Amino acid sequence: MGYSAPEKRVVEFCESKTESLSNWVRKVKSKSLCAKTKRKRDFRVIAILSNSLIRAESELLSKQRERARKWAQMQADLGLTTKEEEFAKQQREKIDNIWKNDLRGLDSFFRELDNVKPLINPVG
Repeated sequence: MGYSAPEKRVVEFCESKTESLSNWVRKVKSKSLCAKTKRKRDFRVIAILSNSLIRAESELLSKQRERARKWAQMQADLGLTTKEEEFAKQQREKIDNIWKNDLRGLDSFFRELDNVKPLINPVG
């Protein structure tokens, strides 16, 4: 007889909150742009939309940062970060070595160019 809502997991609930905020920000940006480009502008509406947009964007940014922080903490707790960091470090070292070898080759090439003496052609 009563209303029963399907139970959602906590992750789905959090995602839906963040997604709905993101969608809301997108819609308000669109409305704000329309209000600013109208021939007869209502500055009160523009001010309200701008203020709401700034607050919503800062809230969304803080939620995204918090989620990233929690994700990083979870990775650290599971030991995923160290393996990934080690792999990334190895990749960076490989790339650095490739660049160093290329740059050494260029350095020696330019040194050889400096040692080349131009031929002097007599004019006339």
